[in-house]
Amino acid sequence: MSWYCMKWYRIASQRINSAWWDAVMAPLKELEAGTVGGVEVLREDGKKVSAESSDRNAFAATRDSLEDMELETRALTEPLPTNQQAYKNHQLYAMERWLTKYQILHPKGPVLGFCSSHPVYPRTCVQTLKTKERWLREGLQVKADEHPTKLLKRSSKLSEVQASEAVDYGDADPGGTIALYGRWQMEPLCLPCAVNGIVPKNERGQVDVWSEKCLPPGTVHLRIPRVAPIAKKLEIDFAPAMVGFEFRNGRSIPVFDGIVVCAVFKDAILEAYADAEERRQAEEKRGMEAHALSRWYQLLSSIVTRQRLNNCYGNGLLSKTSTGLIEVDNRLSWQVEGGGNDRQSLESQQEYVEGTKLDPLCMVFREEHEHVFIAEEIFDEENLVKTKRCGCGFSILVEEL
Repeated sequence: MSWYCMKWYRIASQRINSAWWDAVMAPLKELEAGTVGGVEVLREDGKKVSAESSDRNAFAATRDSLEDMELETRALTEPLPTNQQAYKNHQLYAMERWLTKYQILHPKGPVLGFCSSHPVYPRTCVQTLKTKERWLREGLQVKADEHPTKLLKRSSKLSEVQASEAVDYGDADPGGTIALYGRWQMEPLCLPCAVNGIVPKNERGQVDVWSEKCLPPGTVHLRIPRVAPIAKKLEIDFAPAMVGFEFRNGRSIPVFDGIVVCAVFKDAILEAYADAEERRQAEEKRGMEAHALSRWYQLLSSIVTRQRLNNCYGNGLLSKTSTGLIEVDNRLSWQVEGGGNDRQSLESQQEYVEGTKLDPLCMVFREEHEHVFIAEEIFDEENLVKTKRCGCGFSILVEEL
């Protein structure tokens, strides 16, 4: 690679991860190999083509491996950089001044050289420090009689979630410092075993399940909803499983997911849970059906009530009533005009009006009816009283002076 890069350390940090690149390119390489092989199968024997394809792939793999070896050799044989900034993200060398507050040199040596009077160490000497809780998530615990490697003063820039977690797990003292430990101070997590069906719990009455390594021996983690009441109903000892924290309303709140029970009770709990879920779903279905029937009953009742009110008091009744009155008025007018001054015609008109049967509901709207009096009038000569009648049956007496 010397023909395009004279100082490998400058671009080494900018290259992508080789494992990720191989995982991305693997399907494309298989597709390319299959496509090339498929084209040649149509022309020649299949066995011969597969051998050529495997030889081609072996040659490509050999070429890639040779290139990787050349790059590694170039990186190892390069002299130490003379610029201090080059050690900030260098893959092979490190300088103590560029370490973060969560890093430390352990062991502190050997010294490979100096750059501007600053010692240069191998990158393998850089260790990452974490709190007890962070190591616990990886299934590790602090060895006995181990003291914190570094006490980190809590900064105002520190995340409130991290600060809350540190306080909850005792990693921070009232003075505002956080204890950090290195991997060399850790040992595999040793938890008490479940005895006589009793799940070992912490001081808060729960089990911190950061991973499967954090489960006490002889227990299982059931991550299913509504399983705690089942275990309580069966009188089986269990512990809530705390799986992490979430930041809500300005503070860190623990997140619980399922329960931890002894492995011997797993099948019994799952069987009872299946029966309870079946009954719950059946009850939920019946409730939904009853709710749907109630809503349909309300809807149909509203439709029937609205139709009944519309028939009695709505626009249909008004139009029907007014149409009937117009027909009666037209018939009376036709009889009056056709009969002239004939007395018999007037008597027949009077009989028709008296014999006309009006719906009692129509009488409700009589106040809104505009009376139209017929041309012929009945005059009483003795009392000097004239009678005027409307087609709806309404009549008034008019006295002449």
